[in-house]
Amino acid sequence: MIYKKAQIISNRKINMSKASVASFRDYISEEDEPDGKYRVLRKMKSRFQRIAVVKQANGKVLIYGDGYVMFGTTEDDNMWAESMVHIPMAIAKQKQNILMIGGGGGITTREVLRYRDVKAITVVDIDSIMMELGKNLKPLVKFNKGSLRNPKVRTVIQDGRAFVEKNQKKWDVIIIDVPEPSYNSLALGRLYSKEFYSLLKKRLAPGGAITIACSLMSEMPEFVWSIMATLKAAGFYVLPYHFDVMKRYGEDWGFCVAATRPISGLKISLSTRYLTSKRLKGMFHIPSKYLRKWGKRKIQTDSNRVLASIHERH
Repeated sequence: MIYKKAQIISNRKINMSKASVASFRDYISEEDEPDGKYRVLRKMKSRFQRIAVVKQANGKVLIYGDGYVMFGTTEDDNMWAESMVHIPMAIAKQKQNILMIGGGGGITTREVLRYRDVKAITVVDIDSIMMELGKNLKPLVKFNKGSLRNPKVRTVIQDGRAFVEKNQKKWDVIIIDVPEPSYNSLALGRLYSKEFYSLLKKRLAPGGAITIACSLMSEMPEFVWSIMATLKAAGFYVLPYHFDVMKRYGEDWGFCVAATRPISGLKISLSTRYLTSKRLKGMFHIPSKYLRKWGKRKIQTDSNRVLASIHERH
């Protein structure tokens, strides 16, 4: 999630040298700094990113990756998890075997485990430290209800693309929640490409569904439209949807749900806190201000920089 820019929190921070500030900003960016007072509980470097664990004055915990919030124990995370999980679960004919790429925090896994017919969940994350936080950081474990240690859950530390390429299994639902590609992380484009989506189509069980987190529709709707066009190019039927938190944060989160058949008859089979019938209807109504960017859609492949270029422009 993206949080509002904060004010300077202490005299210690004011007196930091320029070098110290630069180093600090590698872990917590100015634009994603929490509002109000907070404590940095831990700073770590994994093979892939700089990670910070932050505790806010209200007791909420935020996990940062390279300066930006990845997940935490906030109401936003509950909204995000419901949006990611319950839409594809409502569309899929079966809900027994689930693949999740990203989601080391275990929050989306918690939501999947609410379905009694789920037999097995595979959670793949490239960063072992993020996965360990989801398993062992007490506030996060309490928030995700110990989901990553549930007997139904298998955790895998591996690149999501490599895992799918080497695994011949089929899944009823595939949930992909990874950072968007940028010029600093071009390799992430391989988790959004036509080639990858074509591979996912082979790994999707009959009647299955896929959902993709598509960044902020409010800031770069063409990013969402390019993902939608790429999924269509890979042979999927696709519906875009969004979760509007403009009043709260000035943001509108974008998603795409895809299947190998026309998508209809969306009905969530269990109670949710945020996906009311009114909210669901609005989620699939795309405002015209976003649709104007439809003409700027381009297909992401393994060999181009379509999504990274969109990200760079914003």
